[in-house]
Amino acid sequence: MANEVLPVEDRQKIIFDVVDGVPLTGDESDEVRSFRSQIESDNSVLEFSAEELGFSNVLFEYLSQG
Repeated sequence: MANEVLPVEDRQKIIFDVVDGVPLTGDESDEVRSFRSQIESDNSVLEFSAEELGFSNVLFEYLSQG
């Protein structure tokens, strides 16, 4: 499910922002908002996207913030 529209660095930053609870600023592109919406609304997409980028256990950290 790689998002080839966004560079790897942007996808990494978005994942970290979601995990850290950083809200949208309103200046994001449609592509950024779309990717972020996908990973925020489906934990399996978040986990898969993170693993694609070489991160593990990001879902555990995200879910344990609740």
